[in-house]
Amino acid sequence: MYGFCPLASGSKGNSLFLGTTKSKILIDAGINYKELTFRLNEIEEKIENIEAILITHDHSDHIDGLKTILAKIEIPIFSNLETAKGICRNLNVMPKFKIFTTNELFEFNDLSIFPFSVQHDTLDPVGFVIKHRDFKIGICTDLGIVSSFVKNTLMGCDYLYLEANHDVEMLFAS
Repeated sequence: MYGFCPLASGSKGNSLFLGTTKSKILIDAGINYKELTFRLNEIEEKIENIEAILITHDHSDHIDGLKTILAKIEIPIFSNLETAKGICRNLNVMPKFKIFTTNELFEFNDLSIFPFSVQHDTLDPVGFVIKHRDFKIGICTDLGIVSSFVKNTLMGCDYLYLEANHDVEMLFAS
């Protein structure tokens, strides 16, 4: 793996870049085409070279950029069925989907991708464990609780990208 970089994180948009010598992908696309292009250029990457976008769930801060991105470039969107339905409903678009099954491993180029269940307030949200050769990265966004399943799934990762929910009531109660 030669590159991993968070491009945006937070309620105004989420997107991550992951690259190898054979694959360049995004995880989530919550920022628009112009901003995404700018941020990719900052890390010397081109949006035209992105081969796929993996989506964790259908909340606006994870998918809002898809509409402008898809208007400019044709790119496959990897998601589970419930998230694909949410994307179509929320954005009124019909991307070229590649549907995966949550908790089932799939391959993309030189990446082995395991989308796993996480708890969040939408239908079938996922985190990802992505392997390239002997390198393993875990990605969890909007992680409100770390279940034993999530903990076990992330064991042995070389890197973890964790983003937690910010809930004011939960913060004061803790």
